[in-house]
Amino acid sequence: MRFLLTEKFLRENGIFDEITAERFERYFDLVSEANSKFNLTAITDTEGFDSKHFYDSLAAYGYVKNARSVCDMGSGAGFPGIPLAIVCPDVSFTLVDSLKKRTDFLDACIKELGLSNCKAVHARAEEHASSHREEYDACTSRAVAPLNTLAELCAPLIKKGGLFLAYKGKNAHEEEVAAKNAYDVLGLRKKEEFVYECAGEKRFILVGEKISSTPVRYPRGGNKPRTRPI
Repeated sequence: MRFLLTEKFLRENGIFDEITAERFERYFDLVSEANSKFNLTAITDTEGFDSKHFYDSLAAYGYVKNARSVCDMGSGAGFPGIPLAIVCPDVSFTLVDSLKKRTDFLDACIKELGLSNCKAVHARAEEHASSHREEYDACTSRAVAPLNTLAELCAPLIKKGGLFLAYKGKNAHEEEVAAKNAYDVLGLRKKEEFVYECAGEKRFILVGEKISSTPVRYPRGGNKPRTRPI
């Protein structure tokens, strides 16, 4: 396997096998092929892909492996949704993105990789959150928006007792402070944070728990979660 960090992670968690390894290899090739036609990622080398896409995506494995359903909001090229779907075959993943050419790409990847537990949905975050309220055990999101905005887009999707898993970098704690009011309003509370190192940098998964139903007025339309965050 070309992806040494990813292979190490898979072996340490007892989930390495040839089919899984082949899926990661093929997924890298699919992203590389599509990247020549339209921009999916600026990271194109195998080492960068290994650490900054695959290994980083898999950081939430412990939080989603026992879930029944997970929404990956703003999935883009499929991170973290597809890597997690590869290693969690019994979990149903929904990958949401607002750009049709990206969801077309995700559909092609899902078919090529044989991921029967995964589907792509072309929709704006606000639309999907409004029409699938409290449907998922967890919601992941990586490199999409500041935490206060992200919370408004994701919290309505999560069942009470479910998890909001926000991948963040060095400004994680500053974003947490800014999102405190949003968490209170949206029915979330901080559960914990998972800290790990990726490509020599400290990374965080900020783990929120859904403790009460999100008021029906959220998420707001008109791009307000981004222009006027709670």
